[in-house]
Amino acid sequence: MSSRAPWGHFTALAIWIIISGVIYLYFDAHQKPTVAVASAQLAGGEVVIPRSHDGHYYVRGAINGRPVDFMVDTGASTVSISHEIARNTHLPRGTPANFVTANGAVMGEIVSGQTIEAGGIVVEGLSVGVGIQGDIALLGQNFLRRIDVLQSDDKMVLRVRTR
Repeated sequence: MSSRAPWGHFTALAIWIIISGVIYLYFDAHQKPTVAVASAQLAGGEVVIPRSHDGHYYVRGAINGRPVDFMVDTGASTVSISHEIARNTHLPRGTPANFVTANGAVMGEIVSGQTIEAGGIVVEGLSVGVGIQGDIALLGQNFLRRIDVLQSDDKMVLRVRTR
């Protein structure tokens, strides 16, 4: 029996661990959603959001000037965030509320009078629902119904209303 056999197995195992690690890192990097970031100035008062690989639209924005990534959710009635995002954006405590989500009923709170920015478009005086799970905020209808939302091919355009 050769004394090199254990080193051969160790080398093969090390190669498989390295290959597995590279594959994991590749897929981990490509599973994160693509978040659209608006340039400093909105061309014509609009932001173009490409469809992410998961089929949703994500846009960088802010709540009261604090950065937040939003998923555009036409099915959400209000801008909705997790308790963690509420802490990170320094939202005050709100009024207790029950929310009905795709994952069932959730106990949370409503915080009124907030300034929401998405891709450079700012809407003031909105209510924010606090209590959903996750690290992505939902850009709901209370924001979206105040602007024009156009969807075509693999892009969504959010545009400031001129009328």
